[in-house]
Amino acid sequence: MIPQVEQLKISGQLPTPRGVALAVLELSRRENATLGEIARVVQTDPALSGRLIKLANAVSHIRRPVVSVQEAVARQGMATVRHLALGFSLLDQYRKGTCTAFDYQTYWSHSLLMALAMQALGERIRVAAADELFVCGLLAQVGKLALATAYPDEYSAVLSGHQADPAQPLIDLERARLETDHGELGIVMMADWGIPKVFTEPLAHYEDPAHPGYPQDSRSNSLVLMLRQSHRLADFALASAADQPALARKWVTQAAELDITPEQATAFIDDVLASWREWGGLLTVPARSLPPFAEIFHGHDEGEDTAQETEAPLRIVVADGNAFSRRKTMALLTENSSHTVYPADNGNTALALAMEVLPHVIIAQYDLPLLDGQELCQALRATGEGRRMHILLMADDHDEDQLARAYEAGADGYAPGTLSAKGLRTRLCAAQRLVQLQNAWEKDRTQLRQIAAELAVANRRLANAALTDLLTGLPNRRSAMDQLEQAWSAATRSGLPLAVMVIDIDHFKHINDTYGHAAGDTVLREAADTLRASARRQDTVSRIGGEEFLVICPNTDLQAAMQSAERLRTTLEARCIAIGETEKRITASIGVAVREPGTADIDVLVSAADQALYAAKDAGRNRTCSRRQPPSE
Repeated sequence: MIPQVEQLKISGQLPTPRGVALAVLELSRRENATLGEIARVVQTDPALSGRLIKLANAVSHIRRPVVSVQEAVARQGMATVRHLALGFSLLDQYRKGTCTAFDYQTYWSHSLLMALAMQALGERIRVAAADELFVCGLLAQVGKLALATAYPDEYSAVLSGHQADPAQPLIDLERARLETDHGELGIVMMADWGIPKVFTEPLAHYEDPAHPGYPQDSRSNSLVLMLRQSHRLADFALASAADQPALARKWVTQAAELDITPEQATAFIDDVLASWREWGGLLTVPARSLPPFAEIFHGHDEGEDTAQETEAPLRIVVADGNAFSRRKTMALLTENSSHTVYPADNGNTALALAMEVLPHVIIAQYDLPLLDGQELCQALRATGEGRRMHILLMADDHDEDQLARAYEAGADGYAPGTLSAKGLRTRLCAAQRLVQLQNAWEKDRTQLRQIAAELAVANRRLANAALTDLLTGLPNRRSAMDQLEQAWSAATRSGLPLAVMVIDIDHFKHINDTYGHAAGDTVLREAADTLRASARRQDTVSRIGGEEFLVICPNTDLQAAMQSAERLRTTLEARCIAIGETEKRITASIGVAVREPGTADIDVLVSAADQALYAAKDAGRNRTCSRRQPPSE
């Protein structure tokens, strides 16, 4: 039997790019495709051209703006341009559809905000290129669009069921009715479109709070946290004004896991929302104008909270088959109070209403039609939310057997049907105390979560400090050796080449002796910044001691490593560093070694690079040398 996802792929019902985006996808799959060819295809679509140029400028740290499609394509790379063209094509094609319960405009508004939030977080947390993260956020929920496109009627029923019972996870409803879910389907689609596994794996798990997670300091864990925060930010921006303050406080609490302080959160969210409105105009996607985040976040005061706790307004369901007595009870409850009261004329209606509005209190007649008070009580106590409700059963009879059955079914109180206003208020005191306790418990739990998040941040900072060189911010020797072990293992499995460089600042002792150690520290920091900025994206730069740096170059043969090393050397040589009132040019000697069949381990590999470094220094410094290792015995 063919799995449902495979059937959908075969059927051709899933959303697919068209036009220029399809041409870009097909062209980029050719082995001999060039960026120039990609740029010429993109130029035929003015809208796509403008969007790529805008995004290239948004994520660029270079002052000179990008003004041409060729430069935007070169800046972003073939893979990123392909994925951006794909995302923008889907947005243009699927602005509306036949799935009546699926809000296409809200979907794209939410997806655009997720994209911009991921891009902004990527500027703070360097786990991937910011434009790649933009695509990741834009397509994070594409499985929902796919289900709405492939199964418009069935998915409408799923969405309607979720709206009626929000407590039930949407993914469970999707799988029960459609034999797949939006997460699984979205991951399969993105894999077919060539989106790297490093992004699709976190996308598969970020909506699942029960997922065991990734190692704390791993890139996958950072991406999961970033996706969750981006999703929460989109939920916050599209929520009602009444719900936004609570969502804002939750966002700030959870942002601590990404080292974002409450003070930083305000400026961060305001900037993302401003970009959202700007991009919304460019893409014709709805983007709301919201008050400043600080105003939403602080839009309440403790005095109001205290007053609300004291008054404890309640949501109350009154279930009574007799319309006259039901209206009388409701009138007693609403007189001189701020309670919200919902009527139900039978037990089934009361149960459905309770699951919808989640009342604090249910007042039910014992002899309710369809589902009597005792059965209603038992049904509610079988649910998680129902166990939190205060249930008061009312009846004219007060015999001990009926009273015992009521309490055995889970009732919190039992009262006569002819209860006075004072008697009713007295019995609600217990429910008000319960609400206050629940509110206090929620606050305590929020504080505990915040403390746990702060501890996690502190632990992560300590772990990072143990692996980071404090002067330059680069990975230290311990971290470098760990990463080299990983690169060695990956090269062993894949059979791909591996190279390392050892870089030593020339005449560094002379700089320290002549200008002082503060000047020497300045030189090391400047050299580290230059190496970090100039190294290839896949290479890792570390400081392994004194004036020595190690560069790990995965999937790199000797010729490519020598070219990269020479580029780093000339870039360092061109760097002018201010020391006091003078300017100093620094040079470096570089030793390069590659893993060969006879290379025993990473120590031998680094030793070979060291020997090449000594050769460079013996030859007069400011040069690059390589040394092939002798076969191990």
